[in-house]
Amino acid sequence: MWTALEPSATTVDPGSTASVRLRVRNTGDTVEEYRLQVVGDAAGWARVEPDMLRLYPGAEATAEVTLAPPRTPDAQAGPTPFGVRVRPREAPHTADVVEGQVTVGPFTELRTELLPLVVRGRLRAKASVAVDNLGNQQLTASFSGRENGEELEVEAEPGSVQVAPGRAGFAELSLKPGAVSWVGGTQKHPFTVSVLRAGVPDPVELRGTYVQPSVFPRWVMAVFSVLVALAVAAAVMWFQHKPNLATQAREKPGKQQQLPQGDAMKPAPSPKPSPSKEEKKEEEPAPPDEKKDDASKSKPGGGGEQKDDEPEGPTTHTIRSAEGSGWYLEVKQGKDADGTYVGQNPSLTDEFGKNQDWILHHYPESDSYSLEPAHAPGTVLDQKVNTNIAQIVHASPENIKSGQLPGNQKWKLEKRDDGLTRIVAVGSGECLVDMQNDTSAVTWKCDDRKSMGWTISDWPE
Repeated sequence: MWTALEPSATTVDPGSTASVRLRVRNTGDTVEEYRLQVVGDAAGWARVEPDMLRLYPGAEATAEVTLAPPRTPDAQAGPTPFGVRVRPREAPHTADVVEGQVTVGPFTELRTELLPLVVRGRLRAKASVAVDNLGNQQLTASFSGRENGEELEVEAEPGSVQVAPGRAGFAELSLKPGAVSWVGGTQKHPFTVSVLRAGVPDPVELRGTYVQPSVFPRWVMAVFSVLVALAVAAAVMWFQHKPNLATQAREKPGKQQQLPQGDAMKPAPSPKPSPSKEEKKEEEPAPPDEKKDDASKSKPGGGGEQKDDEPEGPTTHTIRSAEGSGWYLEVKQGKDADGTYVGQNPSLTDEFGKNQDWILHHYPESDSYSLEPAHAPGTVLDQKVNTNIAQIVHASPENIKSGQLPGNQKWKLEKRDDGLTRIVAVGSGECLVDMQNDTSAVTWKCDDRKSMGWTISDWPE
C-alpha cells in the first residue's frame, strides 16, 4: 500500500474551507478495501470523501480531505497537525497514517460588559468589567476610567488582563465621589470605562451611572425642623401660661358639732377580702381529662406518637447571588437539551416551570455535590470542557446517585467568612460567577467578590 497527501500543508481562515488530495495505491496482489478516517486535532472540523476505496492490485484512487475550521475559539490560530488513517480491510495490521498540517488564520472577536450599569454608594461603590474573548487567539485588554471632571474618581484593578480564547477576564472598578453629599437628596454622576485591546487604536467605551445618596435624606431634615419648631412652641406656651386656681368651697351656716373623742370614736370595720380567682379554682373540682382518656383508649399500651407525613420527592433549593439585587441561578428558558446555558434571573419566577429549583446530590467520600435542575431530571450542572461556560448535560440516574461523574460535573460548596457559599468546580477549581445577565453564568479564579458568593435556600448555616 502506498499513500500520499497533495499538498501536505495548507492554510485556511476560520469560517472558510480548504481541500487536499489523498492518493492511495494498492501494491498488493489481491483486491483490497481501504477505510479512510481523519485523526488529530482537526478531526472535529475535517472530513474525507469518499471514506472507503476499493482497489484492484496495482490500481490507484484519490479521496478529497476538506478542512473547515469554525469561527469559534475551538479552532485556535496557528499550525494544526492532522492525519488520515488508511486501514486495509483484509490486513488491518498494515494500516498507515498520512500526516499533514493546516494553518488556521487568526480572527478576533471581543465582548465587553459593565456589571452593574448603575451603582449606589454614599462614600464609594464597586463595579466590574467583564471581557469575553470570542476569538481564536490570546488577547490583552487594558482598562482606564474617565470621570466627569472632579466629581468622581474611577480606578481599575488590575489595569490590564490577558484572556485566552474562549475565556473571560475581569477587572474591579473602584468609584469614589469627589465630595460627600450630606444633605440634598440623590446625585447622579455618569462615568465611562474604556477597554483597549492591544493592537487596536480605538477603545470600546462602557458607560455607567454612579448614584450618590446624601448622608441625611431631605425628609429627615424636614422632620427634624418640624420637631424643633414644636419643641420651641411648647416651651414658649409653658412659660407664658399662668393657671388661675380658685376654690368654690363655702362654710355652711348653722350649729357646729364637735366630733367624738376617745373611746366613743370606734374604728370602722375592715371589709372582708373576697376570695381570689386562684382560691376559687382550688375550691372547684377539676373536670376529668377527657382527651387523655380518649388517647389512652385509642392507643393501647399507653405509647405511640403520630408521625408527620413524609415529604414527597427530593428537596429542592434556590441559589441566589449576593451581587447587586441578588439574581437567581436558572436554566435558560427552562430547556433540557444538552448544552443549554445556565444563566441568572433577577426575579424568582415559575414562567418556565422549576428551572430555578435545584436538587443537590451529596457524595460524602469526596464531600462534593452534583446540581440537578428540578425541571429536567437526569441532567446536571456542567462546566463546558476547555471553557468557563456553565451549561447542563444529561447523565445517567445511576451515576448521579452514586457520584460516578467527571470533575467538571461535580462541585464543592465552601462556606466563606461572610456567611456566603462558594460553588467550586472540582475539575478546574474555579468558582461560579454571577454575570448579572440572562445569557450564561461562567467560572473564574476564586476570590471574595460578591458575584462569587451565593445563598442556598434551606441550606444549613
